[in-house]
Amino acid sequence: MEQPIPPYLFAFAVGELEFREVGPRTRVYAESADVEVLDAAEVEFAGAEEMIRQGEKLFGEYDWERFDLLVLPPSFPYGGMENPRMVFLTPTVIKGDASGGQVVAHELAHSWTGNLITNVNNEHFWLNEGFTTYAERRIVEVVQGADIATLNMGIGWRGLKDEMERFKDNLECTKLKNNQQGVDPDDVYSQVPYEKGFQFVLRIERQVGRTAFDEFLKKYIATFKFKSIDTDTFLEFLKANIPGIEKEINLELWTEGVGIPEDAYEPVSTIYTKIISLAEEFKQGKMPSEDEVAEWKGQEWELYLENLPKSCEPSQVIALDKRYRLAESKDYEVKVSFLQLAISSKCREYHGEVEKTLKTVGRIKYLRPLFNALAQSGGTEEKQLAKQVFAEARETYHPIAQGVVESILSKYI
Repeated sequence: MEQPIPPYLFAFAVGELEFREVGPRTRVYAESADVEVLDAAEVEFAGAEEMIRQGEKLFGEYDWERFDLLVLPPSFPYGGMENPRMVFLTPTVIKGDASGGQVVAHELAHSWTGNLITNVNNEHFWLNEGFTTYAERRIVEVVQGADIATLNMGIGWRGLKDEMERFKDNLECTKLKNNQQGVDPDDVYSQVPYEKGFQFVLRIERQVGRTAFDEFLKKYIATFKFKSIDTDTFLEFLKANIPGIEKEINLELWTEGVGIPEDAYEPVSTIYTKIISLAEEFKQGKMPSEDEVAEWKGQEWELYLENLPKSCEPSQVIALDKRYRLAESKDYEVKVSFLQLAISSKCREYHGEVEKTLKTVGRIKYLRPLFNALAQSGGTEEKQLAKQVFAEARETYHPIAQGVVESILSKYI
């Protein structure tokens, strides 16, 4: 490979692998022994080439020749890793309805924002992830439709608000440009650089209009291609190419201020508003009817569950699952959101499913909330379960995931 890359993008994958061709620039790889995963991945990621083509229309030429995908074992701690030419993926993104393609869209978007233009260090991580989250949603909007992109945005909006609560005693972590001197990045990893970063990029687009912003974005990518930059460099480029932008948007508030600025954008669409309304009705004891959820896929359920109360009566949890079988969902976004609710509601009938899940997946996105729920909001029985499961599953987790769980348990138990 001739293209220069930063060291964090350099990775090896060693194993007995097989592949399927899913496009002229894309193969899907998985372990030879796991044919079912490979077959499912072939179907799930069949739209990769269309995503690449749409990305090129939006952001310029794809400079990496290949866009291959490797589905790793369940111990892989992340949803995806944007290694150039071969993206690493967790098997949990294979959901059976092609919605896992949104993770692929995110890793593809890194081909322009993150891999071509890279943050100079982790204090400017939003330059990688905020722009990439924006680019991902632009690709999804074209390929899967505006409603899906808006649902994606809505889930992100809820996640951002949750992070504000998480860091209410450590407001430095709610800034885009933040001081990480002496800080382990894994300890403060969050959705802030992704979702607040996205909101900042979207705020600029909303100010100047999409057509003008698309021209700016292509120029930005072309100017800093194969370079590392910091926040100040970006802001200087922004002000030079969109004169007067600093008079319309408080740039310093966005990049160095705490919390969510008042001019952030909460997504609006018919389906988004309906789901939020149904979540509100749950607080009065009303569940959605089967007709109301007939067309729902994983994203709709995820948005619904994320907007329910943090806890409720155990009988409500059981009734919701009895009707919709959420604990059995093959979509881990749905399953884990539901199990969080069950734990927080002291609904101990689901401890077996919680244990099974924690012993099946190693993705930090799922380990963190489940162990947090057990250790932080649970009682003696939940805390004991957390310790027992971690002791039994620890060696199946990636070292980074082990560290995350150990940090949670040492803090709350």
